[in-house]
Amino acid sequence: MAISEAFAKVLAAGRPQFNQRVTEARRRYPMFDASEFADFMQSGVDPVVHAVYLAVPERVASTALVAFDIALELVGLSLSGPKARDNLLNKVWAELIPAYAKLVAKNPVEVIGTLSNAAVNLGRIHNTRPDQWLREMKKLATQVESLTQLQALGQILAWRAGAAHFRFGAIHAAEQLPQTLALAAFGTTAETPWPTVRTKLLDNPWWIPDQVQSNPKPICIQIGTFTGFGGEFIEPPEVRACPEGFFVKSGTRYSFLIADCFGAVLHAATQEEFEYAKTHKFPNAITLKGTIITIGKHQFDVDLPANYITATCNTHTVAVTSPFTHEIRLISLQ
Repeated sequence: MAISEAFAKVLAAGRPQFNQRVTEARRRYPMFDASEFADFMQSGVDPVVHAVYLAVPERVASTALVAFDIALELVGLSLSGPKARDNLLNKVWAELIPAYAKLVAKNPVEVIGTLSNAAVNLGRIHNTRPDQWLREMKKLATQVESLTQLQALGQILAWRAGAAHFRFGAIHAAEQLPQTLALAAFGTTAETPWPTVRTKLLDNPWWIPDQVQSNPKPICIQIGTFTGFGGEFIEPPEVRACPEGFFVKSGTRYSFLIADCFGAVLHAATQEEFEYAKTHKFPNAITLKGTIITIGKHQFDVDLPANYITATCNTHTVAVTSPFTHEIRLISLQ
């Protein structure tokens, strides 16, 4: 696969300087592979350079230089190219960064760096949906007019793709967006003003924009499998509630679980935090009889042995556990 004419001209004009950068990369990164870098030049860097050439041709040379240097580092660290742990960053260069060509032309270091870092960080968060983030970022690209808006949009869409711990930051980041873009970022096309949507999002982590139901059925999601199968828990987990989520104990490991309508994530915690969670008391918002959990007018039949089910709740969520499963089931209190 050949590179575009625009990129080829830039490389030819600065061949000695580009070759020197490759030589320096070989010294800096012991695992640097020139053939893999050449592949990424075609599949990742060239789409970015070509898109800028089509949008702002006078900025193609400066953009190519920045993209070349960043690509050297990413390939040298095995974050992109054939050795990458996942393919998200490769897709971001091939598909997403070109969609922001005009913004890249203005701020190549910041825009390319922002989207690359977002891809690396999101790819490291277990149980997220990176392809959804990529798809939504592309969909809204034409509405983004500044680096600040790009950063805010990336955070919001990462939350919606399952990074539940981004929730409050994402909601506050939306204040930097025009109302139309803020509403689109949160997946709503309703005519409800953004301040109203913002209030509902802050009040209830399980509220979904545009979901219109007089008596909505609680949302149920799951997290956790046995570590022997690549999961999170070495033993069936125990949970204790706190206002922001749940502290989890599995063997000698402790975690903090954050969940909402878009997903659930685990973060490292301590035994002291798990023990302290005993002090939190919440209203008894559910009933558990046998294998039936009742929440308002809705019932859930938990397919686990009766008398071996524990249902723990905080203000917004019920966490269901059992010594017969490594899974935590999370049910919204709507």
